[in-house]
Amino acid sequence: MRATALFLCLIAVAANAQSSQAPSEEFLTPPPITSAPRDNDPRTTEVPTRVSNPEDEFLPPPLMNTPAAEPSPPPRAAAPPPSQPPPQPATPPVQSQPVQSQPAQSQPAWTPPPRPTAPVEPVKPRFLRYSRYSAGAGGPTLALTEGMVGVVTGAMLGSAFDLASDARDSDGYTGAILGGLTLGTAATIYQYFIPVGRRESLLAAGAATTGLMASLTIANSRDLSDRDRAALTFAATQAGVAGVLLATAGGEDVSAGDTGLVGATSLYGFVLTGLIEYIHARETDQSYNFVPVLLAPAVGMAIGGLLAIPIEMSSSSAFELTMYPLGTGLVALLIGARLADDVVVAKTVLGTVAGTFFLVALINGLSGGVIEPPKKSASNTSTFQAMPMPVVMTAGRGNDSLAAGPGLFVRF
Repeated sequence: MRATALFLCLIAVAANAQSSQAPSEEFLTPPPITSAPRDNDPRTTEVPTRVSNPEDEFLPPPLMNTPAAEPSPPPRAAAPPPSQPPPQPATPPVQSQPVQSQPAQSQPAWTPPPRPTAPVEPVKPRFLRYSRYSAGAGGPTLALTEGMVGVVTGAMLGSAFDLASDARDSDGYTGAILGGLTLGTAATIYQYFIPVGRRESLLAAGAATTGLMASLTIANSRDLSDRDRAALTFAATQAGVAGVLLATAGGEDVSAGDTGLVGATSLYGFVLTGLIEYIHARETDQSYNFVPVLLAPAVGMAIGGLLAIPIEMSSSSAFELTMYPLGTGLVALLIGARLADDVVVAKTVLGTVAGTFFLVALINGLSGGVIEPPKKSASNTSTFQAMPMPVVMTAGRGNDSLAAGPGLFVRF
């Protein structure tokens, strides 16, 4: 009996030693920890061992109530330990960071729709106003002209349509105020919305002046009544202003050449008509008739406006064609007034003006395509200039005669 118990103890010791040499996969050593251990981590939980005390390993089992021994299984070879992964480098503990809201993804850029391929109307250039109160540079002149014309024609209309029928109480003042305010306001509104150029306003003022002269001349020659005279004057002045505005509206300002041409024809009409009427009156022993003389500026202005359509003239040519002939005619008048009869002087002046005009027009026509030489600079020119010229002066004891001779014009 004792031998059987010793035999069983030896078998138990051998089995226990064999089980300790080949541990199961459940109790393998865990991999190294690469981070700080956490609470309730299954990898760090301690696994209880089967043997609480190593000395109890060699004690024999209890003898009482021992079950029948069963044959132990044959020993098996110990399995090699599994290959463990290489140790990883230690990393610093991960610190918890506050969760930050990520910015919203940028929206795709807006692309404009494609332009239409159909033809688009051209954009009109923007008009720049001359000032806060005028669309053009000649607006104030036009408003002033209409205001003055309104005062004159309004006074005439007020005096003609006097309702009081009293010599001491006249409606002329009331008519002048109403006429000036009405026409001045209308011209101000017109020039505020429609641009009026400087030369255009000057032509309108000249048309109003020549219309006033012509209407008064016709009314006096026909011996019209006061009402007819006032109505004719008002209609003639407004027709002149409206004609100029209609002929020059819808574009840029009138060119300097066209303005000079209109002014030259009006001035030539007045001068030539006056000379011709003077010669006719002296030769026929009749009184001087002022009607054609005062009508000539208006007719000349109308002719100049018609000539400005086909003729394109520069401002220098207009100045030369006006000043040179009239200047030579004035010199002829001053010289001939002391040497000849009045009719002869008038004919001489008329011939001098016509001849000079023909020569200036011929020279301008022939030299139209000639290029003028460049002007010399002031540093290359001398300050002293001398030019021969004829000299005419009075002579005699009473200065009742003329003397002529060569002279020298010196300029420093």
